[in-house]
Amino acid sequence: MSGTGGRGDIGLEPFGFLPHRHQPRSFDDAPARLRRRVLGVDYLHLRGKGSGDLYVTRHGWPVLESILPSQWFVGDRLSKIGRQLAGATGAVYRMPVPHRTRPGFALVVKFSRFAQDALVSIDPNEPLGWAERDRIAASEFLSPFQEFGNLERLRARAGVRIPTKAPLAIYSPATRYLGWQLGRIDHRRWWYDRVLAEDQAEQPEDARVVYFWERIYVLIYRWIDGVDAETACQQAYLTISELRALYQKARQELRGFGWDVIDHKARHVIVRPAVEPGRLVRCHGRTLWALVDYELLVPHPAPDSSRPV
Repeated sequence: MSGTGGRGDIGLEPFGFLPHRHQPRSFDDAPARLRRRVLGVDYLHLRGKGSGDLYVTRHGWPVLESILPSQWFVGDRLSKIGRQLAGATGAVYRMPVPHRTRPGFALVVKFSRFAQDALVSIDPNEPLGWAERDRIAASEFLSPFQEFGNLERLRARAGVRIPTKAPLAIYSPATRYLGWQLGRIDHRRWWYDRVLAEDQAEQPEDARVVYFWERIYVLIYRWIDGVDAETACQQAYLTISELRALYQKARQELRGFGWDVIDHKARHVIVRPAVEPGRLVRCHGRTLWALVDYELLVPHPAPDSSRPV
């Protein structure tokens, strides 16, 4: 199972946390026993009847009914109904799910690759110095909680200037695997554990979160409509020079807010076709774009002591 693809043997487990029992309580009014804070992000921790863990963010709470695993993983439903996203380097799927009032509501379901070989690729036209190349060579995928944490920090700083997918929940089903089945490298685990333990040291002992290395972690995001910039170029919305200018401008804006995506590429930039044929949505002369890949989202410039977790 190397690469943690959408496997039907993950298993479906019911969650006894039913909306009619706890909603319409707000996120802040949920029971204290459910509260967790991990790397700067608040979660409500729901335990499945099969001992799986679902960590729901403030964004995910209002759509809880749509993000429960029973809505997007039933037998092999993930692989048959979910659509693997073109150009994605990991196991990333678009999943349509039911919603009471929002037709066309969909999730992005992504299997975390933390502690695997990053094998980062970069655009050959990207001008990089040796220090930057060394940093890329030493990069590691963020852990699920660090990915959400870094994304929330970016969202808080950039606001509407850099739209992103909303992080809804992290799901870790109870099914256990051998390390090699998950593609994880044993000697990398200590750093992830250390950073999380340091973060959790100030939390009450019964509310501390740890990684279960024999389990997978699935990140659930809200889908953003549009097409990636590379596809937009293939469909004649952008010329090649406009494509390069767009994703380089996106990197400049991202760095301007103090963040960077180590393997930044055109596939990570989402644009939206306009009503007029052959045109993209623009505002004040600026092509509107969103950022959609965060597993190598890191502070920029990186502190000397930083290392993605």
